[in-house]
Amino acid sequence: MKSSKQKKISSRDLQDKLTALEERASQKGIQVHYDLLEAAGLKLKGGICKIRGEHHLFIDRRKSAADKIETLQDYIDNPLPEDIPDNDD
Repeated sequence: MKSSKQKKISSRDLQDKLTALEERASQKGIQVHYDLLEAAGLKLKGGICKIRGEHHLFIDRRKSAADKIETLQDYIDNPLPEDIPDNDD
């Protein structure tokens, strides 16, 4: 019989990792926003955009810390897309 023991990560550890990733994102020039991403009753996906020449990453605040970490990690580890149109609104 297989043992299903998995190392549990405390919420404090997740929060510390999230904070570290937010700092790395900031150093890379990405401003991170946690918002309720919903419009007209539809849940929006979030993502990165450029506003006045600055990159902004929008993440739904209802996501788990692990999902937020995964999203941030993806944008930090990969080059920022160059083809993002600049929104001056």
